[in-house]
Amino acid sequence: MTMKILSKVYYFVFGAPTIKGIKAACLINFRRRGNIDIKTLWKQNADKWLNPLGVQWLLLNENDSKNKNALVLIYRRELLARALECNEACEILRACGYPLEDLDACLACLRKKFSGKFPHEIGLFLDYPPYDVKCFMENKKCENQLCCGYWKVYAGVSKAMQTFRKYRKAECDAARLILTGH
Repeated sequence: MTMKILSKVYYFVFGAPTIKGIKAACLINFRRRGNIDIKTLWKQNADKWLNPLGVQWLLLNENDSKNKNALVLIYRRELLARALECNEACEILRACGYPLEDLDACLACLRKKFSGKFPHEIGLFLDYPPYDVKCFMENKKCENQLCCGYWKVYAGVSKAMQTFRKYRKAECDAARLILTGH
């Protein structure tokens, strides 16, 4: 029972920007504790936790038997579709081999890519600016980054800082709600 509550608190705080509708998606890594099958625990409870909030989820490492953690993408479908349909995002996704016909096909491709190397284009799914995602993918040493917060920023620092503050506020508000028992 405690693990279920902790998992719910964890996703609620770190998923708050998505739950509040200010970010298309969040990536949460639920770490395995002891012999608890965290992937199964998540699959058994996620719908009842997330459906009332209008948020969907995708277990990215479901087919990775070596990784006992649960790597979960929680997302708002309409915001995610919008984030991925801009020309710059489509260009990056196309170059990475994603089928662009629909969101479900993109999500299935993303999940498949998690069985290999870490797909850095996930930044597009996490609502990071396409230019910053592209720069990071081309320059993994992170040279020329201007600042770092939820992602590495290569342009538009003031806008990124405003976005970071919004995300942090959503997380703090969620933590405050939990701590006050609401």
